[in-house]
Amino acid sequence: MINKKFKLKAVGALAMTGIFALTACSSGGTSSSSSSPSPSGSSSPTASATPVKTPITFTMNTTVPTMNWDNDIAKEITKRTGGTIKWDVLTGDERQKMNVWLAAGDYPDVVTMWDDTYKAYADAKALVDLTDLIPKHAPNIMKAFNNDLSSLKQPDGKIWALRGPTTTKVENLADKGWVHIQAAVLKEFNYPQIKTLEDVHKLVSDYIKKYPEIGGGKTIGFSNYGATNQLYNIFDTAARLYAGMPATAHVYIPDNEKPVLRAFGPGYTDVFKFFNQMNVAGLFDQESLVQTPEQFTAKCAQGRVLVVFAGGGCTTNLVNAKMEDRSYISFDIVAPGRTKVVPTPSAATLRGADQWLGITKNAKDPVRILQFYDEMYKLENQILVGWGIEGKYYTIENGKRVVTDYVVTEIQKGGDAWDRLGFSYPRPLMQMMQSGAYLSDGDFAKYSFSVSWNQKTMNATVRDTLAKYNAKTFVDMMVKPVQKDLPFSTTYYNDDMKKFTTDAIAEWSKVVPKMILESESKMEANWAALEKTLKDKGMDKFNADAEAAYKKQKAEVK
Repeated sequence: MINKKFKLKAVGALAMTGIFALTACSSGGTSSSSSSPSPSGSSSPTASATPVKTPITFTMNTTVPTMNWDNDIAKEITKRTGGTIKWDVLTGDERQKMNVWLAAGDYPDVVTMWDDTYKAYADAKALVDLTDLIPKHAPNIMKAFNNDLSSLKQPDGKIWALRGPTTTKVENLADKGWVHIQAAVLKEFNYPQIKTLEDVHKLVSDYIKKYPEIGGGKTIGFSNYGATNQLYNIFDTAARLYAGMPATAHVYIPDNEKPVLRAFGPGYTDVFKFFNQMNVAGLFDQESLVQTPEQFTAKCAQGRVLVVFAGGGCTTNLVNAKMEDRSYISFDIVAPGRTKVVPTPSAATLRGADQWLGITKNAKDPVRILQFYDEMYKLENQILVGWGIEGKYYTIENGKRVVTDYVVTEIQKGGDAWDRLGFSYPRPLMQMMQSGAYLSDGDFAKYSFSVSWNQKTMNATVRDTLAKYNAKTFVDMMVKPVQKDLPFSTTYYNDDMKKFTTDAIAEWSKVVPKMILESESKMEANWAALEKTLKDKGMDKFNADAEAAYKKQKAEVK
């Protein structure tokens, strides 16, 4: 389950035909401690601030065949907590193996689970009830959740499993703008300020006048791919981001909180007008509307595409082709007069992990295991799991953690590097999983979220070009947004909404090429025709259903 998600449907009755014929988990129920096992309710009712160091070894599931407990981080964890984990590796069909364990009652002492598997194990009473144990034995868990365990409770009011600690801040340094320009083009004109699409137009036009060919092929101004469903993915993304709209699935939610299909939100077609003008000027790659990602990448890797919109370009391919100078630099551009809006982070985006961790009934000393995990919620152990050993794995510079060149070099070797270093424990050891999560000390929870990691893993051209714009990461190049409470998810769609969005995207995909390739004078009529077609297919009902879904989600957030 580590580094590889899988979905399991809830297991119903335990009597499953033929399931006992399968090989069951051989290492379940092997937790051991040098002290006598203590039943769940026999310990002191008051949580002790003094960590329990009694050695304990327990079993736990993983899908990583190279997972081990023989690295610097694991050894330090054992030194600090007394705990050692023996890994029970899931091989073959993961769902089948988990079902075998559950049916046979032969599962590890601790299991990490996705939501549906958690439900199956909880329903089967395979997990230890932690509801009363946490307040008695886990002061650090209590502190991590501000003494409010409601987010861990299930509909029955019980806590059957743990999640990683929540965060109060997320800053994903992997975020970047949607307009990607070759560094060589920026350098040619002494790194001009890029604030509008007109700035990009002038840059591209002037460059192509000087260099009509690159590597023996025609220089291309603007390109990406748009085969089948990719047309919507790429061009809708460009339209939404240029208009400053948030990522609320399929819809735009105005101030009156009455959602409408996004295609008819304010400013949505502005980017198509720009592409239309670029097409007239001979700067737009018409194959963008039909080519596959593979076809685009082959073209991009020749170094001939000056600007890539929406998708991320092909910097890795260019570096491999000895054209690092043409690496892509990402800019975030919002139409003049528009405001960039993003949804306020929800409780779900701030929660500590995407999996649950439960102590099973096979554990001989569930309280001691809980105490081990209580230790892992401590700040210093969160740092240990996310960053490793100070000095060897990271240093402190200006009060912030900085990843060492040693870690960068080892990780870039690939293979089992994460396991050798001990960085494969985020889910089993309750680390924050959100990209860009911060710990309570005001620094990133994990080395790979940090500025230092981003800087050290960039190529020199990207790093130096960003510096010309007083930036260290692409996030520094982005337009500052306004946050709004806009909870909206397709999980609340009814069948009519699902069908309509499929039909709407199909009709949209017929019209967008016309918006770009036909005369600009026809654009308004083409979009009006799309609106009429979609109204005939039920757009008004979709908007009404979307409003109801939005109100329901907003009420649930409160």
